[in-house]
Amino acid sequence: MPKVSEQHTLARRQQIIDAAYRCFARKGFHQTTMRDIYQEAALSPGAVYHYFGGKHEIIAASFDFDYQRSIDLFTAAAASDDPLQSLTDLISFMFTGLREAAALGAGRVNVQGWGEALINPSLREVVRQSLEVYRTATADIVRRAQAAGQIDQAVDPAALSNALLSLYYGLELQLALDPQLDVEQYAQAVRALLHSVSQRP
Repeated sequence: MPKVSEQHTLARRQQIIDAAYRCFARKGFHQTTMRDIYQEAALSPGAVYHYFGGKHEIIAASFDFDYQRSIDLFTAAAASDDPLQSLTDLISFMFTGLREAAALGAGRVNVQGWGEALINPSLREVVRQSLEVYRTATADIVRRAQAAGQIDQAVDPAALSNALLSLYYGLELQLALDPQLDVEQYAQAVRALLHSVSQRP
């Protein structure tokens, strides 16, 4: 029996996650059945259950996928010679990503996932770990900007990191409720807030 490649495994898992997201966006997390998901994915029940034991595992994997995809972005921002600009660019890039994701209904699914995380300990841990990585990475960039004289030293890096992440997740929630929200105007307002604590003229 031929060995299945890692690339094939990742592609099949993503196929299932994408199908589940379409179902969750249409019907909601609780109304979606595993039958809905394997029919949407055009796979057999055994093929889906080979990769995921249930809906909670699928949505946990989707949060982990978003986290893995973001690592390189935060790493590049942390290595920049202009940390304030890299932080601004990172936020703008992520906001643009939210706008594109909203068009696919991903934000609606993520908001449902947050609700499930409140009552499902294993899912909550996945979400919490991702949030902690984002929080720590953003705070580190803020510290580098402070060391470069770009951000006011009186600002607490962890507090500013939490505030920026709140703006990000707040935008995701608003887009889930109103996909027509003007993301660029929102991003401009956030850039203005960052400018208010910067040391640049």
